[in-house]
Amino acid sequence: MDSDPIKDLEIIAHVLTIAKTHQISVQEALQFYINKIKLEVEQKQQDKTSLSSGLKETLSPEKWESVMNYVRNHLTNEELSQAYYQAKNEGRLKLAKLLVGGEFYFRNSDFVGNKYLEPGITVEAEVYDNTIGHIWLSPIECEFVFIDELEFLA
Repeated sequence: MDSDPIKDLEIIAHVLTIAKTHQISVQEALQFYINKIKLEVEQKQQDKTSLSSGLKETLSPEKWESVMNYVRNHLTNEELSQAYYQAKNEGRLKLAKLLVGGEFYFRNSDFVGNKYLEPGITVEAEVYDNTIGHIWLSPIECEFVFIDELEFLA
């Protein structure tokens, strides 16, 4: 794991601030900080689990399996392209504007990682249900988003 000196300094400053504010030793402050981070990680894991189980309940078995196929498998560009053109030919893709900006995770044969997307970018979207949709930036770049993050265009 790479070390980030700036992040390390931020953590040290935060721990020292805890120690000074609460008039405790640096060791006690560090233990407090570690416990706080552990709690935050546990909460995030619980949130992911509840989101996944809630989503599974709302999607049909076929759509759930389709979502899981994208999540579990590293699809080739050809497989992604086939899925895109099949959805396009079946009329499932609609133009939509992305309402939120931020880091989106993309994975295909050429690229694995995050891309920053500006709010307002136009994408092609496939609706899975009232909760989740599938956006396509190109025939080989796609990601799942929540429907309320999209504004469908006429």
